Amino acid sequence: MDEIIKLMVGRELTNRYPEKDNEIGDVLLKVENLSGEYTNLSNVSFEAKKGEILGVAGLDGSGRTELLEQIFGITTKKGGKITLNGKEVKNRNPHESIKNGFALLTEERRATGIFGILNIRENTTISSLKKYQTGPFLNKKKMKDTTDEYIKSLRVKTPTQETKISSLSGGNQQKVILARWLLTDPTVLLLDEPTRGIDVGAKYEIYELIINMAKQGKTVIVVSSEMPEILGITNRIGVMSNGRLSGIVNTKETNQEELLRLSAKYL
Repeated sequence: MDEIIKLMVGRELTNRYPEKDNEIGDVLLKVENLSGEYTNLSNVSFEAKKGEILGVAGLDGSGRTELLEQIFGITTKKGGKITLNGKEVKNRNPHESIKNGFALLTEERRATGIFGILNIRENTTISSLKKYQTGPFLNKKKMKDTTDEYIKSLRVKTPTQETKISSLSGGNQQKVILARWLLTDPTVLLLDEPTRGIDVGAKYEIYELIINMAKQGKTVIVVSSEMPEILGITNRIGVMSNGRLSGIVNTKETNQEELLRLSAKYL
C-alpha cells in the first residue's frame, strides 16, 4: 500500500493522517431531540465542543447526511432544538444558518458543491459577496486579492483564478469549496464526505486543513464512510443507526468492530 501511494503521490507518505494537536474547549454546539419531517432522523441529541473534530459514522442510509442537512436547515425539522454558545438558533434555511455561523460542505461535490460554469474566484467568493460590495458594485480587486490568498494558503493547483472550476482535479475543487466556506468565517463546519473521490496526497492536505480549522476554535463535524479515515482524524465519533444516534465514543478508545456494532444497533 505504501509503495502504491509513493508512486501516485511522488513522495513518501508514511503517516496517512496528520497529528491531531487541536485543543478542545467547552461545549459550543448542543443538539437536542432533532427529528426530520420527511427523513428517518429521530430524536438525535449530542454536544460538540470548541476546537473538536466530531466524526459521524454509520452505514449508508443511517441518517448521517440527513443529520448535517437538518442542522444546516436544508430539510424540514419535525422537532428539536439547536443551541450555539448557549443561545438557541433556528436555522430554518441555509441562508439563516450561514448568518448564524454554520457552513456545510455537501457530499456530492459536482452536483451540489461547485458552480461548474463559474471560475475559481467566483466559486470562492459567492457565499460572502456582501464583504466585497461597494455601493451597488462588487470590488473586483478585493475579490482577486482574497482568492489569491486562499489559492496560496490552501495550495490550490491552477493556472489562474480565471480558470473554470470544472477543469480542476477533484482535490483542488474541494479546496476551493473549503475556501468559500472559510471566507464566511463559520463557527461550526459540517463536512459531508470531504475526501470522497480525491487522491491520497490531496486527502492529507484536506486532513491538515480540518485540523487547522479545529485549532482555530471551530467545531468541525465530519461524516465519512471510510472507517480508517474517521478513526484517523477525529477526537470523538457519533454513530448513526437507522436515523438514530446509537452512541458516541472516544476515538482513542474505539476500533472498527465497535463502530460496526453500533451501526447495526437499530437495524
